[in-house]
Amino acid sequence: MAAGLIVGLGPGPASAQMDLAQTDSFEQCRRPESMPESRLKSCTAVIEDRSRLPEVRAEAYLNRGIAYEDLDNPDSAIADYSEGLKLNPNHRALYTHRGLLYDLMGKRDLAIADFSQAVRIDPKDTEALTYRGLAYAAEGDHARAILDYDAALAEEPDNAFLLVMRGESREAAGDRTRALEDYRKALELDPGNEEAEEGLARLK
Repeated sequence: MAAGLIVGLGPGPASAQMDLAQTDSFEQCRRPESMPESRLKSCTAVIEDRSRLPEVRAEAYLNRGIAYEDLDNPDSAIADYSEGLKLNPNHRALYTHRGLLYDLMGKRDLAIADFSQAVRIDPKDTEALTYRGLAYAAEGDHARAILDYDAALAEEPDNAFLLVMRGESREAAGDRTRALEDYRKALELDPGNEEAEEGLARLK
């Protein structure tokens, strides 16, 4: 799970305010190496400071949610990601993190919806494409899973993990020939890849 993901903001008023905040609680909030309890306290201070720009407070919700994940409190994490999205509806990482938690909880329809929102914001978001593909495959919808793996591999053609996942979906869909191609290419890129070796063994 990508719980350590910290996504910054691009240039603009929000990032300018962030630059001015290097010595305050926001900097502590953003540090993944800090103890989760410290991040909770610092992020809460930022969230409760209504003088902050919405984008800054949304970023604090993201990082506080990650701290809650580190403390094994997924319900509070989801609540924070949801609040962050109210402030910044185009924050891809908030959708991705919430989607991953929904998926872990077995709420796959909600997970797919969140990953789809991330892809809508950025159609080349390989992380969201991969997670959505995995969710589709878990639902048995291998046709859609393959489409997502195709899109992700267009951005990362040498990703052995994606090749194995696509190979498994192709195998499940009855496309043995192209499944073999994926497993073989994955092994070329990552010799000793156990999933690829197992796939080849099954098909042989």
